[in-house]
Amino acid sequence: MIRPAWTQALRTACERRAQLCRIAPAVVAGALLWATPAHARDAPPQATVRWLKPSETGPKGKAPGAKLRLLAESPKGEKSYALILSRGDEVLSALSEFARANHVVSGHFTGIGAIRDPEVAWFDPNRKEYEALSQIEQMEVLTLAGDFALGVDGQPLVHAHVSLGRRDGSVWGGHLLRASTSPTLEIFVTTYSQALQKRLDPETGLQLIDPTLEQK
Repeated sequence: MIRPAWTQALRTACERRAQLCRIAPAVVAGALLWATPAHARDAPPQATVRWLKPSETGPKGKAPGAKLRLLAESPKGEKSYALILSRGDEVLSALSEFARANHVVSGHFTGIGAIRDPEVAWFDPNRKEYEALSQIEQMEVLTLAGDFALGVDGQPLVHAHVSLGRRDGSVWGGHLLRASTSPTLEIFVTTYSQALQKRLDPETGLQLIDPTLEQK
């Protein structure tokens, strides 16, 4: 059967349109991927967010692999320790257990190493709560720093901040809430015989160091 020229042209146009509709999504997706910068395609996932009261930010975990060595002791009672954490040890729990076991009344620490799945926080003075941010990934501990002081109940409290390096070279951190050692964390601690006491600040709901207070 001989088809009129206009019928054949219409059929050809329809076939071409159908073919374009089939390949267009793939072409568009490919173009978008090509146009997206490499650093954006490889960007780390966004953090999971939750809000916590200051009373909810204490250590929660265990550190069965933590190892301790006394490095030096002065006649005035100053002591220096190496606290080495192993894979899976929870960082704040290890520091808290160390402080209780060694009757720490004041001191400070620094550390480097690597951790997994950290949660850090930023304090919102208007809400009087911490905005807690968590990530599920491996990170380098660029700086871990903090101090020990006695809480309002007379027990030692740990206050720690951390700067973490991510795979893409960016830095992420804040007030440390939790982190799992992976594979090691090397913490050097100095403690003092003179106690530092904290008081409850009614304006923020935080326990803050007050150097004018005597040990309870």
